[in-house]
Amino acid sequence: MTESIQTFLNERKELWLKDRVKKAENDTEVAELQQQADDKFSLQEWLPDAAKRVSQLSMMVSHPSKFSHPSAKTSSVIAQVKSAQDGYLRSGNVHYPLDVFGNAAAMDVYKFLSLSLTEDSTVLMGFEKDDQDLKSLIEKSSLDFASLKQAFLVIKNDDASSKTDHLVKQVYFPLENNEYHLLSILTPSGLITRLKQSIDQLRFSDATKEAKEKRKKNEHDAEGYADIFDLTVTAYGGTQPQNVSVLNSQNAGRAYLLSSCPPSFEERKIRLPTRDFFEQCLYSKGYKQSFKELQVLIRKDLDGETGKRKNTYLIRKDIDKTLRKIIEQILFKAFCIRKYKKEWSINDSYKTLPLYQRIWLDDFYEEQRKDDDEWFEEISLRISKWIINVYEDKEIIENSYMLGSGEILAVKEIVKELLDEDKEFF
Repeated sequence: MTESIQTFLNERKELWLKDRVKKAENDTEVAELQQQADDKFSLQEWLPDAAKRVSQLSMMVSHPSKFSHPSAKTSSVIAQVKSAQDGYLRSGNVHYPLDVFGNAAAMDVYKFLSLSLTEDSTVLMGFEKDDQDLKSLIEKSSLDFASLKQAFLVIKNDDASSKTDHLVKQVYFPLENNEYHLLSILTPSGLITRLKQSIDQLRFSDATKEAKEKRKKNEHDAEGYADIFDLTVTAYGGTQPQNVSVLNSQNAGRAYLLSSCPPSFEERKIRLPTRDFFEQCLYSKGYKQSFKELQVLIRKDLDGETGKRKNTYLIRKDIDKTLRKIIEQILFKAFCIRKYKKEWSINDSYKTLPLYQRIWLDDFYEEQRKDDDEWFEEISLRISKWIINVYEDKEIIENSYMLGSGEILAVKEIVKELLDEDKEFF
């Protein structure tokens, strides 16, 4: 306890001496300044002076008015708001410390009262609880503990008044019968401090820095990192953030504003097939890379002389994997259409669409999909045929060739096998 208080006073002394020593003309002046500083920042002199200045501060405040204007003077406001699971970042839903505002020249008094006596006690709490060690330290300096306690606890006095200021932002809120409430808009300093701390931790923690460094080197990071975009940084208090509040001073006057713009959604462009899903909804060139991979694998797997499959396990596994990727892309297109809305295929515009495709693509036929397997057999066959046709298309794959009957049968078997595996999902 003695060490933390003495360290605080030494820091204040060094700060006071810094500029004055530079202006001293000789060693005699320096020695005089040093003696003056020793006296001024001894516990015996500094503590009574701090007790006089503490009345210039107000600790009990959740919404300091000085965030609106440094010269604004209002009552000390403590917002008592209930917590609710409403998804809003607001007072009541976030726990944060109360702020202190007042004369900037007296902020050192608040820092003194915030010094730790023990792990769970501060100097201010020591005065409240009549801490014996603190009392003994003060009385050794020939000071009266009781009078100092009374002076320092003024910082916690409740302000029962309701006083606003013309420098605070005002809003007229309409009521019934052409009446209005005049509201004074204040800033929740603890809330914006917690927000800044959370965002800084998210963006600038050691783990995030390490993950970003790995990304620059194109290295894998198991955890990765998150970021928040479209942040606005605002400043309170200009070059004198301590004139606004203690929390503002600790944040160097900086605070983040989250974007409050409504999200912009791009409506997914879904083309509903009128004749055939495979002809109208699947853009074959979008599958070009997958089919190139498939071509290489099939050539590896086929015996050039007999046209039969070698059925090498590793090649077969890669072919299955590539075909599964193509099928998943096809199913994604189908599910996008299925999510459109029920009964879309009942419209006269879609009469020429085959029934098995309507059952597959429209949730109006959901029960029929579960009870009837005929549509599934048709879809399996149609997917196989589409894959083979695209594979043989020279515009999609250079040097492509017509598959033989053995190859076609092999592709159909694999597709059927893969679709049967995922039948419930399908």
